[in-house]
Amino acid sequence: MRTIFTLILSVAAMFATAQEYRIACQVNPDFNGKTAYVINKTAGDTIAACEIADNGFVYNGNICCQALIDVVVNRAKGQVATVFVEKGSDVMVDMTGRPAKINDNGGMNDRLASMYATVKERSAALSNLAKKLHEEGKSEEEILAATTAETEALYDVYRNAITENSDNMLGAYVLNMVARQFYSSAEELDAVMSKVKFSGEFRTLERVRTALYYGEKTKVGNMFLDFGGFSTEGKPVRLSDYVGKGKYVLVDFWASWCNPCKKEMPLVIEADGKFTGDKFMVIGVNIGDKEDSFRAAVPELGITYPQIFVPRNSKDENNAALLYNVETIPHMMLIAPDGTILERGMHGAELDGKIGQLLK
Repeated sequence: MRTIFTLILSVAAMFATAQEYRIACQVNPDFNGKTAYVINKTAGDTIAACEIADNGFVYNGNICCQALIDVVVNRAKGQVATVFVEKGSDVMVDMTGRPAKINDNGGMNDRLASMYATVKERSAALSNLAKKLHEEGKSEEEILAATTAETEALYDVYRNAITENSDNMLGAYVLNMVARQFYSSAEELDAVMSKVKFSGEFRTLERVRTALYYGEKTKVGNMFLDFGGFSTEGKPVRLSDYVGKGKYVLVDFWASWCNPCKKEMPLVIEADGKFTGDKFMVIGVNIGDKEDSFRAAVPELGITYPQIFVPRNSKDENNAALLYNVETIPHMMLIAPDGTILERGMHGAELDGKIGQLLK
């Protein structure tokens, strides 16, 4: 009886603290009779499906704290409005145009819209200044120096939004937006996350933190981290099958859908043909591809050196892009005979000179 009574009290307390919020959405008449979906963005759960009538719908939900909600209309074409809700929120969403217009009488949604407006203003000022300096014949270095103040003013808009909203979900949302650009180490990001409530709700933010952590471990001067994948024949293969075996190894991260990768590939193939031997070799690491696309691209591009295909759903210990914090491809990395990372971010045009000098 005590257990049942405690459960009843717990349920009663939950409903006592939960408060209603309201989302009213206006859409184009074409959507009448169709379904709109209300989705918890951070959790990925569909909360409700609402029938659209009279050019809109209203959803009333209960919430104990705060949440980030995706309102999805015309799911096939991806018309989505992302809104913040908390106790007592009354959010108006106009999806008759793109992007959707959202307001909530000074709540988190209005504050985000205000931030975007300031960012737009600051970005225009920065762009106009850079254009003016370019027309005056200033060098890239001079333009960079002369626009530093405007750039910092733009970045401060984001920083201030995080600081001023550190106790609500908006602060975590903005942090999630800029973490990759603003923070260069996991330690630095951790310090900010510890002060921003709800930052743990964003899986992307945690992924950025993990990438920064591994980025520190795989920076120049450190030993390589091993991972596994599959060869062009579909056999299991690991980076350690090639690296740390007494040769310099050029590692090229690429994908079949990456046009810059295809432009650099002839130079990588040329380096392979010219330098591969007792002291040097090239391997490719294919990331973010479908297996069929990878297999077809290897002969199509004329690739003759070994490959490691890393499936899209690889876990952290085999997720090559995550382990090496590869943000963009192509990304080339040179590893010493003992497995020490010598250089990262090399370009195809540099290969002939750098590898030739190294092998001398």
